[in-house]
Amino acid sequence: MVVFCYKIKGILRAVTPLHIGSGARTGVIKHCYPFIPGAVLRGAVGLSLMRSVCKIDRPLVQHESCQYFNECLYAQLFGEEVGKSSKVFFRYAYPLHVKCGGLFRPVARTLHKCGNPQCGRIYDAFVAPAVCESCKEHGTIKPLRGFRCDSCGDFERVPVRISRITLTAVDRMLCSAAQVSALTGEKAGTIHTLEVIQSGSVFGFEIIVHEDLGDSVDVLKNVLGRALPDEGIGGSKSRGLGKVAVEDLRVEEVDTSILERRAEDIDTRRFRVRLVSPMILDGKYLDESSLLECARRAYSWAFHKGKPSLPEIKLVNYALDDEVYGGWSLKTGRRREIKAAISPGSVFDFICEVRNLDLALSLAALEYYAVGSYKPHGCGQIIVM
Repeated sequence: MVVFCYKIKGILRAVTPLHIGSGARTGVIKHCYPFIPGAVLRGAVGLSLMRSVCKIDRPLVQHESCQYFNECLYAQLFGEEVGKSSKVFFRYAYPLHVKCGGLFRPVARTLHKCGNPQCGRIYDAFVAPAVCESCKEHGTIKPLRGFRCDSCGDFERVPVRISRITLTAVDRMLCSAAQVSALTGEKAGTIHTLEVIQSGSVFGFEIIVHEDLGDSVDVLKNVLGRALPDEGIGGSKSRGLGKVAVEDLRVEEVDTSILERRAEDIDTRRFRVRLVSPMILDGKYLDESSLLECARRAYSWAFHKGKPSLPEIKLVNYALDDEVYGGWSLKTGRRREIKAAISPGSVFDFICEVRNLDLALSLAALEYYAVGSYKPHGCGQIIVM
């Protein structure tokens, strides 16, 4: 039994409304995610930690040039050294279902629902039937979108309450609403509307910390419990948005015995891989070779052994959507390069000729290690079914 990582878990409660900008907008309305991406949580915790441990008045963009770099806890945790990646993975924080304690995660792309109000039958299939088997209606079966509780199975189109706040910039010289000049020379106002998650909303979050940084877990826990509520999350924090409370904060050791028990539930003869956060594989989808390579890395990461020899698998079906992934880089102070990503909820169906223990253990480890790029930002989270 070997401890290979630590899991920091807790609940984020919105004390004031949160604006978690999705980058999408309709006119003057800036839309909001109904969850907290791992990159948003990572940025907020990173800023809180930097302000707590930094020994200089103004943190540097190029951390390697700092005289205290080798002893900087922020650099060690967030992988600021060139050629080294972060050993802390911030998972996506999804809304908590207060009735049962589960999390509302994106619905699998294989789920469909009959639109007949008297029927409402749900199908789990890669290709939905043309005729509902219960009500015999034609063309009523549509893809089911939204979020599903991973504990009780309840569905919600949007699992948190979203409202709108209208704001404008103020011209301090004129003591009035600010105006900007358009290309035509005409002046226009700066009124805009933010979608916000209402205060009182709760989210469950997890942070995976590599075993090498076990001595820093308590520091990270203190930052989450004390500094993060002061730092806040999301946009427009200077206008009173983004204040959160961290509750039920706890640390769990994750050892290989947990993977062994999880592997007993995985039948490698036929299994599905479902994404619960965006996956970035340099424009590719999750095929046989990419899954096996990621699984080997996860096994080596968890068991401290060389990459195992795994049996051949075959991708027999998939249901997926794609999206773009971007965001703000704290290190460079500008937007990151836009990447093509596979959307959460996408499902990949694999078969294998044998029931193989090493493959089952590798898949169990992959649920912690994740798939593809931007793992520290929460990308590539999977569930094996």
